Amino acid sequence: MKTFILSEADIQSIINGRDVIKQDGNSKVLIRQSYVKDVVAPIIKDRFVVSDSEFENRRRTTNNNVINPLFRELL
Repeated sequence: MKTFILSEADIQSIINGRDVIKQDGNSKVLIRQSYVKDVVAPIIKDRFVVSDSEFENRRRTTNNNVINPLFRELL
């Protein structure tokens, strides 16, 4: 089995949708994120979790815009 060492920058590139190319002797190896989402959530609760900050920010903003008017009517 071959092992490819990825730096934090390599992992960040993959998470952000970029490809990472590593040299294996005379050939190049392309490492990329899967195009398909996992069907099942991971069983192990990891210390670090990857999330899309833009999506989360938009979701929070949308929720605040929907919830705040409701509370204003109650006050």
